[in-house]
Amino acid sequence: MMLPVTQQQVVSLGLLGLGVYFTVQLIRGLLGYRRYLRVRPSAVATWPAPRQAITLWLVALGAFGGVVALLNAWLQRPPHHVYGLAVMSAYFVVMVPLATTIRLGVYRGGIWADAGFIRWEGIARVAFRETPEVVLSLLPRSGRGAFPLPVPPEEYGAVRKVLAERSRTGELHLDPAILGL
Repeated sequence: MMLPVTQQQVVSLGLLGLGVYFTVQLIRGLLGYRRYLRVRPSAVATWPAPRQAITLWLVALGAFGGVVALLNAWLQRPPHHVYGLAVMSAYFVVMVPLATTIRLGVYRGGIWADAGFIRWEGIARVAFRETPEVVLSLLPRSGRGAFPLPVPPEEYGAVRKVLAERSRTGELHLDPAILGL
């Protein structure tokens, strides 16, 4: 059964948009991982990112998307349909496992948090939330939103010490607190 022309166009545009979106995300992810490879040798205090229960499901989704992309290619669907599904599959099969290998923590040039790497000079404010787990929130000068960093209890003292040291040497220059607090 064929869909009406209008619905076919909507599906086509959706798959084209999916292809563009995941192409951009795949490129951003690979560039971010390349940046991590450059930063990795300068590790000061790092730890593996917390395991996410959904990781396996995302990889399975990517594998299923790959099968659907192959099926669409075999059925000779338009190239952008196949491409959209294939690039989505590649993102989940490649980037999700690759991202789990990035070690969070403190590096010589800055901090690698959940949202990526932020250089010392790019940090405007820091705050620890200490219950129930320790999370360091880094607010960038760019105003781009917080960079949360879950800190294992055994690394808490080392992270505080590095922050104090970087502040003392002037590498980390924090904005004054709001209302003097």
